[in-house]
Amino acid sequence: MTIRDELDAINAGMADALAKQDAQRFASYYTDDARLLSSGQSIIRGRAGIEAEVRDWVANGPVTLRFETGDVIADGSLVVDVGRIISPTGRSKYVVVYQRQPDGSLKIAVDAGSSDGPSSASG
Repeated sequence: MTIRDELDAINAGMADALAKQDAQRFASYYTDDARLLSSGQSIIRGRAGIEAEVRDWVANGPVTLRFETGDVIADGSLVVDVGRIISPTGRSKYVVVYQRQPDGSLKIAVDAGSSDGPSSASG
C-alpha cells in the first residue's frame, strides 16, 4: 500500500464517519495530542476536544464532505497532505500533517482547513 492509498483510505473513513454522525470514529484518526485549526475559532487541542467539536458538527444531521488528497510530502515519520474538501455548498482546502505511529498507522497531528470563499458562480 502506498502512502497515497493510506491517505485515501483515511479520507474515505473520515467522510463516512461524518455521514454516519460518528464523532468518536472521526476523532480516532487523530493523535491523542492533535491540533485542529478551523477558521474563526481557537485551536482545538487533543482527540477529546476534536471529538466534542465534531459532535457539534453532526448534531443536526449527517455531514456530507469528501476529502481529496492533493500534494503529498513524506519525510521520515511525517506525511503532509495538501488537499481539497468538497461539500454540496462549495470547496475548501486543507493542510494535514500526519505522524507515523509505533504500530505503523498514520494519525493526524495537525489539521488546518480554510474556505475558498464565496463561489464565483453566484450572481
